[in-house]
Amino acid sequence: MTLALRSIQGEIEVSTGDPETALVIYRAVKPEVEDSPSERSSMSIDLDDDLITISISATDSASFRAALNSSIRWVKLSMEMIDTLKSLDLSD
Repeated sequence: MTLALRSIQGEIEVSTGDPETALVIYRAVKPEVEDSPSERSSMSIDLDDDLITISISATDSASFRAALNSSIRWVKLSMEMIDTLKSLDLSD
């Protein structure tokens, strides 16, 4: 008897502690999530106050891992850009 994997599903939840920051990250990551080129995985993104939820569904573990890693990188990059911009002194 062979067991077949039908799908792998998971969620990433990111709480920013600030609804405005969450909205900026959501708007930055949403196009990437919606235009994911893989036919082996799908993603969706939701925003609720300061909580961003990215849902991932994939047909195999490699596709799931790729989608998961991409999502984490997009959120991390967005957060780093926000931190960089906040650290700049734009008062001059």
